[in-house]
Amino acid sequence: MKLNPNYLFSITLLFFVNAISAQVKPLLVKRFYPKDSIKYSQAVPDAEFNYESKLYGKTTMIIHCESQYGHFEFVFKKKINKLSRMIDYKDGAVGEVYNFKTKKWVHEEGSWNHRDMKGKPQDTIIFSEHNLYAFILQQNHGGILEKAKFQDFGNVVYWPEFDYQKCSISDEDKDGAPEFYLSYMGESDGLDAKPFKQIIYTIFDKSGHQSYTKSKATAYYPDGNEDDVYNIQYDENWKKLPKNIKLKSQKILKDHQLKNVE
Repeated sequence: MKLNPNYLFSITLLFFVNAISAQVKPLLVKRFYPKDSIKYSQAVPDAEFNYESKLYGKTTMIIHCESQYGHFEFVFKKKINKLSRMIDYKDGAVGEVYNFKTKKWVHEEGSWNHRDMKGKPQDTIIFSEHNLYAFILQQNHGGILEKAKFQDFGNVVYWPEFDYQKCSISDEDKDGAPEFYLSYMGESDGLDAKPFKQIIYTIFDKSGHQSYTKSKATAYYPDGNEDDVYNIQYDENWKKLPKNIKLKSQKILKDHQLKNVE
């Protein structure tokens, strides 16, 4: 029996598409916060929720990812170096510093005392001087290996903060290897622009060995300097990324701009 050439082509094409689909498995991704630490320990028994807490502070979020490249933990941490607060009254303000040993607020030298103030406090502003860290960890034969480390240290002007909803793991180029998207915002002294940094860690498999590349896009928001305009700068690694990964990065930047530019 002679088969129709179109039929043979359709069968061959279907087989080819199925073969590709079978090769690239979708990622399984789940977020865990401090309130989920017990659930995390049950779901990932080989990892600790508070990874290296003595060195890097408390864990604020973990994104767990299962892929054909392995199982990964994207760990976000904040190490607080100093907490202070300003308590506003009608006729002045009182400064206090948090004592981590006694777990109490104490008067900050050089500021007013509560006894000098009249009436009740009207507002309280808390300032945190802290370091931000993030780690990409990979499970390996029952253990955990650190594959990449991010850090950014804050001060009384900069105050960087993760934008947790804009931090994620996905496979935009559909090659089976996850990409790790990290986004965070820094403050300004009122003259320099405020930076929103969008960092991407990508995995490249070279002869069976995984290597990680860091790419960065930074959006600058004007903050007091009339000559500044909103602009985005891309590093050389970002420019070499596959198109679909760039598109996701640009969408993160655009969504942030829409919410933060009047």
